[in-house]
Amino acid sequence: MRVAIVHYDISMRTGAQRLVLALGSVITGLGHETAYFTTRYDSSNSFPEFGNQKIFVSQRRQISLGRFKALNALVRSRKMVEYGIQRFNPDLFVFSSNYYLPMHFKPSLIYCHYPERLLIRRNDWIRRALHYPVDVEERRGFRSAFGVISNSSFTKKAVKDLYGVDSAVAFPGVDLEKFNLGIENKNRFVLTVNRIVPNKNLELAINSIGVLKSQGTNVSLIIAGTKQPGFEWYLDKLIHGIRDKNLDKEIQVRIDLPDKELIPLYQGCSIFLYTPELEHFGYGPVEAMASGRPVIASPGGGPSETVLNGETGFIVPPDPKKWAKKIVELLDNDERRRRMGILARERVEAKFSMGNFARVIEESLNRVIVSIER
Repeated sequence: MRVAIVHYDISMRTGAQRLVLALGSVITGLGHETAYFTTRYDSSNSFPEFGNQKIFVSQRRQISLGRFKALNALVRSRKMVEYGIQRFNPDLFVFSSNYYLPMHFKPSLIYCHYPERLLIRRNDWIRRALHYPVDVEERRGFRSAFGVISNSSFTKKAVKDLYGVDSAVAFPGVDLEKFNLGIENKNRFVLTVNRIVPNKNLELAINSIGVLKSQGTNVSLIIAGTKQPGFEWYLDKLIHGIRDKNLDKEIQVRIDLPDKELIPLYQGCSIFLYTPELEHFGYGPVEAMASGRPVIASPGGGPSETVLNGETGFIVPPDPKKWAKKIVELLDNDERRRRMGILARERVEAKFSMGNFARVIEESLNRVIVSIER
């Protein structure tokens, strides 16, 4: 078949875009012809592997409309798909975003990162009101899809509770050859990797380092972050916060790193920190565990499914003092830290490999094909 993978923006190097690449690789490996439909693709900021793919870009310029962003996307996303159809004419659509589109473009399969409706802050009533038309369309989209895949059991439950739709779970796979065991850096440091946006709660990592410094324990932190358009103010806020806390020597912020610079950080760190609460999946902890590093993560969501508390890391409430205590506990016990790292690698090999991801995608795709043929 000719399969279109639809994702609104592939111009960044984040977990969502890595997942989109993996989807394309798996579907192509199953013998189908694939193409990507998107509104934004910037080769200088995207994963280089996209350079070898067939990509149809309907909008070159970033448009930021604040609270009207979702409504703007609702309009532009249909044009995005129509633009791609004129050039590729797919037999199947796989939506990795814009979950309201399957009612308009069939047959379709959804890979759900998280329902868009649940991403709106509950106390932002203006935004919620503006988002209502999107919510209505999203419900129809989930119920129109020939199949739904979720990135975690946490997301599966959200889809079921919100829209009454069952889904398979395909944990995003990790390239075990690329993210492999490394040797811990002699200048021990802790690492966190995430988008630089408020809901990632990067202040937790910064404040934990502040607690350690106040206790006379100097630990270095590297924040490897991806800038997201519209949230430049948050990056400035973090940098000013680091300076105000006099943590310039302890904390580095490194932005938009390619894999050739990011992977050695995973391999060289002592501990990986993952600060978001109720993260839908979270690629960072799994990439860190694949690199043989124990993880300290906030409770709930995907990390509670990927990190085994007390075995491959710790699930710790988002309290800087409690995080600081666990960081010291691991840094002071080389044997336990390394044993956790080995168990972490074994867990990724068993549950979060590309092979496991490909198996669920293939099963779901075959079910859709059978439905089409009927």
